[in-house]
Amino acid sequence: MERNRHRWLLGLLLLLPGAVSTPLWAAPPAPAEHELPGTIDEASGLARSDQHAALLWTHNDNINDPGSMQRVTPLVHGIDHKGRWLLSLELDGVVQRDWEAIESTRLGGSPGLIVADTGDNRDSWPDYVLWFLDEPEEIPPSANTLSVTPTHLLRFRYPDGPADTEAMVVDPHGDRVLLLTKRENPPRLFALPLSARQAFPDEGGPRERLASADVHEARLLGSMGGLAPTDPINWLLSPLTGRQTSLPTGMALSPDGRLLVVLTYSSLYFFRRDVGERWDEAIRRPVASRSLPRIDQWEGVAFGRNDQRLHIVREGTGPGTLLQLEVPEAARMKREPQTTTDGSPTESGAEGGDHD
Repeated sequence: MERNRHRWLLGLLLLLPGAVSTPLWAAPPAPAEHELPGTIDEASGLARSDQHAALLWTHNDNINDPGSMQRVTPLVHGIDHKGRWLLSLELDGVVQRDWEAIESTRLGGSPGLIVADTGDNRDSWPDYVLWFLDEPEEIPPSANTLSVTPTHLLRFRYPDGPADTEAMVVDPHGDRVLLLTKRENPPRLFALPLSARQAFPDEGGPRERLASADVHEARLLGSMGGLAPTDPINWLLSPLTGRQTSLPTGMALSPDGRLLVVLTYSSLYFFRRDVGERWDEAIRRPVASRSLPRIDQWEGVAFGRNDQRLHIVREGTGPGTLLQLEVPEAARMKREPQTTTDGSPTESGAEGGDHD
């Protein structure tokens, strides 16, 4: 009887999210937990600043009425690595429907931010938009809100209709944005060239400026594999989010552009793209995974200053709304570059945006 009980407990542990990929005897260090400011109670994206080592960027989705056209104050918040508020940016002339992701990158040599207004819980929007803005050169000596105007926008649609999207990264090898759909099985990875962005209009109200922009079509790269499906234990442990534990809510790309991290409500999945490999090949199967401390509304993920640590945010308030954790050792391992018949590395062809 005692032996059967132990077997039952072991079986239950093996069913828990991530238990198989991270055995109990080799469990990674516990994440460091911090608290976001109370004003950031619907955190939906996270990015590491490309210019300021101590700065992370995040935002709410649309706290008044997600997915609506109701006027809210569109704010991007800068925090330090312990969640303390440093500054906020108020975007002038912008409509905020459902912000779900943010990226920090260099465009034309200057550090900038891209905010993805791509959430669509009801699949009701015909197109979506990315907002581009300059990153401040300096962090104010005391926390403050600055008014900024976007420099560019990129309005787009998907080739086969609406899609809810909460995950975005910038691919430095292809000069493009990658977008991963959420409420699809399997999720699909799309690309948009950064060259398709256009200057932000000087005149008109927020809706008029958006309506005047050209609409581009995102290009399908491939379907993602390897995300663990929901199991009955998840439903029992978390009735609100249990059935959605395998849905992608965020992405991050390592500084070298090789290691892609996908965030869900329960786990992290790591996909490595080798030199010369296309994204549709790299995303077929993760090279590693890691379960999160609990099933929750984890919404944004970003690398630290290197590829060995991650920051993660979740919706809500209080302790544990910002985590720092280590990348699994298996995800850090790099395979040998692919080579041509003469022994030279194949770095160029498959990296470009026209070869995926």
